[in-house]
Amino acid sequence: MLLHALLALSLVAGSDDDPVWNGFRGNNGVGVAGAASVPASLDPEETAMWRVEVPTGYSSPVVTDEHVFLTGAEGAKLFTLCLDRASGEELWRQELGFDGARVGMNSSAAPTPATDGERVYVVFHAVGLVAYTVDGDELWKQEIGPFNIPHGMSTSPVLVDDLVVLQVDQDTDAYLAAFDRKTGKQRWRAERPGMTHSYSTPAVYTPAEGPAQIIVSGSFQVRGYSAVDGKELWSVGGSGWQTKAVPIIDGDRCFVNGYMPASGEFGVPPVAASFEDELVARDADGDSLISRAEWPGNTIQEIWFLFDLDGDDMLGAADWKYMEAAAHVTGGLFAIDLTGEGDVTESHLQWKFDDRRGLPDCPSPIFMNDTLFLIKDGGLFTSIDPETGKVAKQGRVGEPDTYYASPVGAGGRIVTASASGQLVVVDAQREWNVVSVASLGETIWATPAIADGQVFVRTDDALWCFEEAVD
Repeated sequence: MLLHALLALSLVAGSDDDPVWNGFRGNNGVGVAGAASVPASLDPEETAMWRVEVPTGYSSPVVTDEHVFLTGAEGAKLFTLCLDRASGEELWRQELGFDGARVGMNSSAAPTPATDGERVYVVFHAVGLVAYTVDGDELWKQEIGPFNIPHGMSTSPVLVDDLVVLQVDQDTDAYLAAFDRKTGKQRWRAERPGMTHSYSTPAVYTPAEGPAQIIVSGSFQVRGYSAVDGKELWSVGGSGWQTKAVPIIDGDRCFVNGYMPASGEFGVPPVAASFEDELVARDADGDSLISRAEWPGNTIQEIWFLFDLDGDDMLGAADWKYMEAAAHVTGGLFAIDLTGEGDVTESHLQWKFDDRRGLPDCPSPIFMNDTLFLIKDGGLFTSIDPETGKVAKQGRVGEPDTYYASPVGAGGRIVTASASGQLVVVDAQREWNVVSVASLGETIWATPAIADGQVFVRTDDALWCFEEAVD
């Protein structure tokens, strides 16, 4: 473990809100830490306070005044860990068993925990939803599933009022559900017909009047639900066939990256004929379905699982409709007025940004200094005017690389983390500039966390803590 000279110093006092970074991308998923800052450089030799090895996983750390919580997986074991924030020392770990099978390309520990300072709520694809006290005692377990999601459950739990809310967007029987924080009992469940697999985490909108709303980004639509009973309140169409980004709430509007590249970019053969025509051409056994044998070819075999919605190893009419949409519907970045009811696609969609050169697949946007910022593969960084959806500045940060982690920020600076371990600090101005570039030399899938001037970065095998050096 690396110990920075600052280890002997006490932590900067936390903000009034406890915990300071309570779930995926912090409080309500905005990715911005209030009353905090970011070091000018995240250099492992200069500002690393500590580094500790942890079980592998894609989940992000969550932070309270004294603790850091995260999940991991090794072999046939799933872990929830609590670390001492000052030193990185492991305080406790809870273990759950599973069959050890990895789902698609994902980690078995992908969803980020959520904490209210008293309890820690974790989600695993193989288990469901589990609650622990901050001291590591198991309180309850909801064995949700099995899930029909090609790359496994990635959505993180969200806390609203006295509920834990979980979005389960899968290829059959998608739904949104709320569970009692204290008991784990399901309080309501809202079916989501027409939804297929997505990996986005919801956000919470609190209007001046009326109940809080759960804003959910999914395939083809963004929808708002009442946090009281799960009633659908409004919807906006036009999203891509698969979504991953968190809706970003700003007053009575939200920004949603609902972009997904067309399936042709993954080598999926073009879909030109109707399903009926395709049956005539391929359905050799006359069962009104297309089997793998009836559509040979390496590429289609490799991605078959994405479009075989019911998992019967055949393509039917519903599967074909989804494949057609994936070939043509790519969505974009939306600005939505949240004050409407019903289908508000025409009335409350303020603007749509659909220039694919600046739109990322995985990372969520970040909204700082009255500007939206995006990072996408290749290290292309874009600032956007939130009133018009127009690009203000676009350029590359660091060396070209893949990006899975979303940007986070505080104190006028933004941190981006690339897959190869590049940590770039950017000045969060509309005409932005790169402040520093450093490299950990370790793979990063997880989104960093920020709390009281500290930046926590989870790599494949370790958790790092950075803090500005003090002379």
